[in-house]
Amino acid sequence: IRGDEISIIFQDPMTSLNPVYTVGDQIAEVPIIHEKENKKSAFKRAIDMLKKVGIPSAEARAKQYPHQFSGGMRQRGVIGMSLVCSPDLLIADEPTTALDVTIQSQILKLLLKLREDMDSGIILITHNLGVVAEISDSVAVMYAGKLMEKASVSDLFNKTSHPYTKGLLASLPVPGKKKELTPIEGQPPDLHNLPSGCRFSHRCPKAMEKCHKEAPPMFEVGKNHYSACWLEGDKNE
Repeated sequence: IRGDEISIIFQDPMTSLNPVYTVGDQIAEVPIIHEKENKKSAFKRAIDMLKKVGIPSAEARAKQYPHQFSGGMRQRGVIGMSLVCSPDLLIADEPTTALDVTIQSQILKLLLKLREDMDSGIILITHNLGVVAEISDSVAVMYAGKLMEKASVSDLFNKTSHPYTKGLLASLPVPGKKKELTPIEGQPPDLHNLPSGCRFSHRCPKAMEKCHKEAPPMFEVGKNHYSACWLEGDKNE
């Protein structure tokens, strides 16, 4: 399953590639392992994949090593490696963090195009809400390993429910508008010593006594919109 039906792109392309093997060999290794393809045919697929992800002179580049690629090209190579077996699901873990803004945009557009071409689903892990707004269909907001809110991208930004999500949005600058940014006070909890109740309660401006004692379930606040907050539970009572 791993690498064939489900594949992953890690956030640092330099550490995702082995420095002592060529990029083409590393991409070819995936169909060799998962589809028992012979080396010659697999290497040809690697070249075709490099072409698909926009690497110029793919035949020559396939024989080069990771240090001979720029950061954006390395990430394209990693994407090619992840998609060479046409997985049903691609997990992209902060795939643009190590890249400059221009290359970030190119990589995101490439992922969306490949998603359509290969009919793959994408789970994007990111802290960049601008990226979320631009490319996501639905969003799950997590805090300290716990799901806080889940909604369509439109509802998340326009009908925000959970105090943590509201705090994230309030801390973002808005282009063209002069507004004071509101930080989320306090520090995240120690994951080895998690507090009882809601994990966000110690930083939440609307926390009640109940929030510190009992973890809330996911309340439905709209169509396919859920929030783990006791305030929503009180509204439904």
